[in-house]
Amino acid sequence: MISRRSTFFSLQELLTMAALAALGGVFSSTVSMLRAAVHALVGFPFGMQFLAGVHVLWLVVAVGLIRKPGAATFTGLLKGTVELLSGNPLGLFVLLLSGLAGIVVDGIWLLCGRRASSLVYMLAGGLGTASNVFVGVLAASLPASGNVYTGVGVMLGMAFLSGVVLAGLLGWRLLETLRLAGVVGALSESSATHRAA
Repeated sequence: MISRRSTFFSLQELLTMAALAALGGVFSSTVSMLRAAVHALVGFPFGMQFLAGVHVLWLVVAVGLIRKPGAATFTGLLKGTVELLSGNPLGLFVLLLSGLAGIVVDGIWLLCGRRASSLVYMLAGGLGTASNVFVGVLAASLPASGNVYTGVGVMLGMAFLSGVVLAGLLGWRLLETLRLAGVVGALSESSATHRAA
């Protein structure tokens, strides 16, 4: 008697997460290099927080497509690896940032009952993006002063809003477009068939 070992993620889901991670990793590395160039010219290190949500967009889409716990985390770790290999200026630190953003997106999605709603994705995108700023501030060991707290608060607010719009809302619209095109339903049906086999 041959026993079939079931896997948590199907091959199609793994390939979907890998594709999202590859797209997100290359795109995020480009944005990070642009940010580094702006910092060198202007001198304001976090001047591009309004674009920070694009780093988490791919993780929100992964959760919406795969709809399984760990999809965003796995995609985030893969995305961080792609960023590292494509020359992200943050180096190994990018693995921590991408992995943590994935954990936050997965966590919010699970806490909200795995619901596929725009508000859940917007909250997950906002908090996932803000987590990157929080970790960056902790790693920088900034001095405790009123000006520093104000600056950090502004950066967190900008990152959160960017995540709400560019990761959550844009991710929701992308998922809705894929759903109308029949891509999301096809992926879910394929996963259900794989689990039943």
